[in-house]
Amino acid sequence: MSVERARAGLRSALVLFSVFVLQVGVFDGLRVFGRAAEPLLALAVAGGLVGGWWRGLRLGFAAGLLYDVVAGTPLGLAAFAYALVAAGAGLLQGLTVRLWWLVPPFSALGLCLYVLAGEVVGQDHLYNDRFWVTLAVVESWAVVLAAPTLRLVRWAWSEAPAPPRAPRAAEAEVAR
Repeated sequence: MSVERARAGLRSALVLFSVFVLQVGVFDGLRVFGRAAEPLLALAVAGGLVGGWWRGLRLGFAAGLLYDVVAGTPLGLAAFAYALVAAGAGLLQGLTVRLWWLVPPFSALGLCLYVLAGEVVGQDHLYNDRFWVTLAVVESWAVVLAAPTLRLVRWAWSEAPAPPRAPRAAEAEVAR
């Protein structure tokens, strides 16, 4: 394992746990119509869009597992939904110039997949008469969180910058 990959792994873990703490500690208290934001879902989608389907799948799975720890649903339910949506978003990597506008639709798809998978495994409390309100709130927050989460993922997975080079004029002066 190279040093760069280790740094990217550490930065990814830092971003993942920071967003998890923000979701549980901050966004859970910022409820709109009784519904909270899902920044871990937005982070999973951003991971797919920035890193491709395989990196997105892994980040989505990890983000979903963290969410499962506090959600009170069967372990792996959110991990399944987040990983699938992140991998799906990763299939579009490189096809669009501006990625921020793809985060909200994929977040909606992720929430719907989470609720559908919950229905399959007997979590019938996830889909109720307020599901559409939940979807609207998650989408609104996804619009707000799209650019910051994309920036965070790009930072986490960026390679080390190349050392600065001297300007060509200065190189010519040194050569004389």
